[in-house]
Parts: sequence; C-alpha cells; structure tokens
Amino acid sequence: MKLTNISISRDIRDAMDDIPSIAPIIGQIHTMFQETDISPKDLIHIIMLDPVLTGKVLDLVNSSFYGRPERITSLGQALIILGFNAVKNLAISSALLNTISFKGRRSPINPEEFWRHCLATAVGSKYLAKCRDIPHTELEKYFFAGLFHDIGKILLIRTNPDMYRKAVYESQRLGLSLEFAEYAHFGCAHTQAGGLLARKWKLDPYLIDVIEQHHSFSPDTPNPIDNLIALSNNICKKAAIGQSGNGIIEEIADDIQRYYHVEQDDLTVFSDRLPSVIEKAVHLLNVAPDRSEL
Repeated sequence: MKLTNISISRDIRDAMDDIPSIAPIIGQIHTMFQETDISPKDLIHIIMLDPVLTGKVLDLVNSSFYGRPERITSLGQALIILGFNAVKNLAISSALLNTISFKGRRSPINPEEFWRHCLATAVGSKYLAKCRDIPHTELEKYFFAGLFHDIGKILLIRTNPDMYRKAVYESQRLGLSLEFAEYAHFGCAHTQAGGLLARKWKLDPYLIDVIEQHHSFSPDTPNPIDNLIALSNNICKKAAIGQSGNGIIEEIADDIQRYYHVEQDDLTVFSDRLPSVIEKAVHLLNVAPDRSEL
C-alpha cells in the first residue's frame, strides 16, 4: 500500500519531527561514492569534519585486532591499513547510529541485535550482488540499502514502544506478518513509515524504494536492489543473525532465488559463513549501539 493511500497519525508525525535530520556526513559520503574519480584525500577530508568519527577510525586502527606496535595518529595511515571500504562503511554506520536510535529503555527489540540484523542484511546484499555480477561500482549501493532497509521500525518504536511490543507479540504468536500487525496498531507498516523518514531526509530514490518495497518481489523492476535486499533479509532471518522483530520467513525469498538463478549451494555456504563474517564486521565497523540504549 502506497503512502498516499494512508493517513499518518499525528503521533507518528510528532515522532518523526523528534528524530534529528540525518547526519550530513552520510549524504556527503554517499554522493562521493557515486563519482568515478574518488581519492583517499576526499574521504579523509569528509571524516576530518567529524571529530567523533575521526576518533573512531583511529581507535579501530589502534585496536588489538590489528596489533600495531606503534600508535597510528594519521587518518591517511589508517586508511591504508584498514582499507578504503572499511573506513567508508565505518563512517556511514557510525553516522547513522548517531543520528537515529531507539528512545528510552522500553524497546521491544534489542537495539544491538537490531543493528546486527541491519548490518547482516547489508553484507548479505552486497554478497548477492557480487553473485549476480553487478558492476563493482554499484556494489556499495547494496550495502547502503541493506543498512537502511528497516529504519521505519525506529520511527514506529519511537512513536509508541508499548504498542509496537504488542504488534511484535501478535506477529510471533499468531504467525502473522509483522507488517500486518503494524498496520493494525499504527495504521501503517514499517515500510511506509520508513519511506516517510527517508523522504524527510531526502535520501536517494533507490533507497526510498528499497525501504518501501523490501517485503515484495517484482520481476519487472528495472533495478534488482529491492529484490536482493528482500532475499538477503530472509537469509539473515533464517540464519537467526540479529533480531528485527520479524521472524516470518517470506515465500518471496524462494521466488527471488529462482528468478535470479541463485544456487542453493551458494546460499548454504554463505549462510554458514555469515555469522563469522558479521562478527568481524561488527568488530571492524564498531556499530554496536551505546549500551545505555538497551
């Protein structure tokens, strides 16, 4: 159901107004990666504008994971050691987490597990895009879209956490889709709420589309991002990586897999490897939310 066909409650609009505008650094980095002549200096310049992010990059490169004998104090050195994409994804993930969060201690979804699910979907989407021979220059779109796909749940939880807890409970107990339960309680689903938030932030049209359509499948779509995000989302639910509040495995995942000729063996190998890949990504990207939010 499209946003134009529903009436968004005042409570949802008030909650949306209470969420700050998305960190400018996300838009700057995303725009930068649409260009073909990106240099390390460009990324360093953007990161240096955010002292907190600069500190996170340097903390990461000096962590025990890398075991450097000397302390790294230069962003340029950090970029060489960590790699271009690792630093870029750290910047995006950190900025996103600093911008939106669950509000208070009554969240029906564990925040740390929620972000683990989003990160897993992002990593999985990029992997599936590689399997589909998506051009290398497009791969980061899939990571970015996977990271953002469930932002509508943030908005609904901030609107009324107790009501959202009921929606999650009914979905799990009765075997209903979470979207159906959300609509019954809020008058809209997280896909629609996420679309509202994405439009407020003036995100790219492809991101808005992914957020609104990641529980649907259309073989006619000109861009496979929506469909591969939907497939990755279901793979992560099957593998029980993180927790998004929605445990229903959708039938569309099988349709997408067949349509894109994704081999079951590839998915099995990937599902087996995914937990360790995600644990490494959580460590490298340092995306766990502040424990005070739990």
